Amino acid sequence: MNMRQLLLIFLSILSFQSQIQAQQLSPDASISILTCNPGTEVYSMYGHTAIRVSDPATGLDAVFNYGVFSFEAPNFLYRFAKGQTDYLMVGQKFSSFLPEYDKDKRSVYEQVLNLSPEGKIKLFEALLENARPENREYRYNFFMDNCATRVRDMIEQNAGASVVFSGEQQTKSYRDLIKEFHHSFRWIDLGIDLLVGKKADEPVSAYGQMFLPEYLHAQFATAEISIDGKAQPLVLETRTLVEYPNTKLNSDLPWHAIVFGLFFLLITGISVRGFLRKTKTDWLDYWLFGLTGFAGLIIGWFTLYSEHPAMSPNYNLLWAFPANLFFAFVWRFKKWRHKTRFYFWLAGALLILSFVAGQQFNPAVYFVILALIVRVAVNLMPERK
Repeated sequence: MNMRQLLLIFLSILSFQSQIQAQQLSPDASISILTCNPGTEVYSMYGHTAIRVSDPATGLDAVFNYGVFSFEAPNFLYRFAKGQTDYLMVGQKFSSFLPEYDKDKRSVYEQVLNLSPEGKIKLFEALLENARPENREYRYNFFMDNCATRVRDMIEQNAGASVVFSGEQQTKSYRDLIKEFHHSFRWIDLGIDLLVGKKADEPVSAYGQMFLPEYLHAQFATAEISIDGKAQPLVLETRTLVEYPNTKLNSDLPWHAIVFGLFFLLITGISVRGFLRKTKTDWLDYWLFGLTGFAGLIIGWFTLYSEHPAMSPNYNLLWAFPANLFFAFVWRFKKWRHKTRFYFWLAGALLILSFVAGQQFNPAVYFVILALIVRVAVNLMPERK
């Protein structure tokens, strides 16, 4: 889909919003949650959640969608990296929403909510108010404030009655949760593990897990609402609108770990051979420390300047130490080596510390750490006579 097509869809969505602002619900109206399975594109790998309002008496059938980013926002990629991405909540026709998922072969499930007539009106009015141009934009945060959490919060706050979600033991972390969706995106998984820090390894409550559409769907299936003083199921009925195999279950080979594993074996082989034959392998230090130092600059930028709360602290900086880049340059000058050799002691201490820092690293990263340890050991061992 090109930019022109996206712009036409976006404009049609905005024009539809002006039509639904004047709508009123009849007693036959229903409000439901739409849960869409993950897709094969990176932007769709976690799935999607939206709210559907259907009223056969008036012909209204609208979807309120919190997953549209603003085309007007300048420097989108830069702002996304900094955690300053602005998304939009928009209303669109259900007849234009469902075919897109059917075309992409992504399942869509509908949970019809058990709301009183007053609750439906209150929720619908809140959605209309939220869809107004002055209210529709919000600061996107993947873990805390996204298309799924907005749906949860809107229903919880405007259902017209108390909503209670079932509690579960906090056993999974944010990293554990998102990794369930990365089996077809191994290199993306590596990139995310490099940028997301230690806070992503903290346990997440069942309530917090609803930032993922699949987990929101499961929580709403067991949630209760108080109507006339009695606890009743929040979901009246669950329907399958379209169904295809879940791409989340697809799995690619862990190429990132395979590639870096071979890289470690190559570094080790060259280092051992050079040590035994007393041949110089300094060029490995230039490249290995230079590349990890450069990676550290990028990771450090995200750690210091991104507004994403899970970016800091990031103990990937223990092995991707930014000073490695400077050391790789200085190490080239043999006349300084009697002094700069002490840097290997610092690098070795940081590498050992990375194993006890308490942050989960990507499997590929451990091969990089081991390769660095090999180079540290080779340079600190006495030369063979």
